[in-house]
Amino acid sequence: MARLATASKKAAQKPNTRLPDSLIADLEKRRAGLARHMARAVVTVVRWDDSTGVPPQQEAIAKTCEAGLDLFLATAREARPAAPEELRRVAQLGILQARSSQSVEPILAAYRIAARVAWDAILRAWRGHPEVTPEALMITANYVFAALDQVAAEVTKTYLHAREQHMQRGTRARARLFHALISDNFDSELELQKQALTLNMPLGAVGYVATVCTLMIGPREGARGGDSLAEVVTALELPRGVISHTTDPTTLVILWPADSAKSVDGAADFVMQMNAEAISRSGKSRAHVRAGIGGYHSGLRGISRSYLEAQQAVEAGRKLHPEGVVHRHDEVIPFLLMVQNPALAERFVRETLGVLLDPATRNREQLMETLEAHLARGSVKDSAAELKLHRHTVLYRLDRLRQLLGRNLDEPATRLRLQLAIGLRKLL
Repeated sequence: MARLATASKKAAQKPNTRLPDSLIADLEKRRAGLARHMARAVVTVVRWDDSTGVPPQQEAIAKTCEAGLDLFLATAREARPAAPEELRRVAQLGILQARSSQSVEPILAAYRIAARVAWDAILRAWRGHPEVTPEALMITANYVFAALDQVAAEVTKTYLHAREQHMQRGTRARARLFHALISDNFDSELELQKQALTLNMPLGAVGYVATVCTLMIGPREGARGGDSLAEVVTALELPRGVISHTTDPTTLVILWPADSAKSVDGAADFVMQMNAEAISRSGKSRAHVRAGIGGYHSGLRGISRSYLEAQQAVEAGRKLHPEGVVHRHDEVIPFLLMVQNPALAERFVRETLGVLLDPATRNREQLMETLEAHLARGSVKDSAAELKLHRHTVLYRLDRLRQLLGRNLDEPATRLRLQLAIGLRKLL
């Protein structure tokens, strides 16, 4: 008995959340006209500018408004929350907006306008109705605006889900196109141009210079350096037509629009901008960029050749100048040509550097370091500054090198021969 009395008391305290059937029936009669009125308000009041694209078709908006009214009537009639399937029907505009790569905010604004129109229409329809009480109006307001909150949440969720799927499909298509370019894996340039247009990335008709970039953290490549460099690129101002893609976690490839061999300079300047931005972002980790730039070869078919050269340049540059930022393929061609014949290259290194390769030679590593600095800098003063030594120490070592090599280190031909030999020794 006590339990029954308690249950009875709780039931008496629970407010009535159902609307009178006659009021719901009256709204159901007005459903079609009310939906059209809501749709007209959405199209005329909501601002659809260039940033959000053209509005969805009025028919689609009207159907969504009808679904919204059905949602309100169903939940009010049965005094229950909205079902997931009902919410999905109302949220279709969000999916359409995501697929057209537009902002979701106009859709949310449209639902706010539609809810206000519906509320005004409900008040007009019920004015003077015998069963309209303040309690009924409060319940109706709760259902209208609770439905709006539910719809807004569902729209945002479906929009984000559809947008993610759309972007993933676009990213995969973009990746396939990019790999077709750098691998020369396509049948027709015209067909490739059409694919690029559908992805909103028109291809230049003249050609591209390929740049292969990695992010260095100290002496090692960053594990996610390719993704980090992609963020750096988005922060910089890119010329029209530049295409970039992360080919693997550590590598970013940039295709720089080009019409001649001089275009390599533009690609090199951009790498230096990337390097400055990467250093600024990395702080104490002291990151920097290492990039190889291929040569210019006309047409889309030339991209794969430039890409291969960029890979060769960054790999050779890694060994020749570990602290360097930009490594151009044209600059490493002599080393690449000679290293293709390892036996001949080893013979050239051995005959040029002679006793400096003999472990029995005293202080040979210090002498080799001094020789390399002197060949790169050209003066005793600059060499001493780079090596952080007194100039007299550098002069002493240079005299020692002249004695061991039996050559005049100031002769251009000798300097070139020694530079080639030192470089080849690093590559072999």
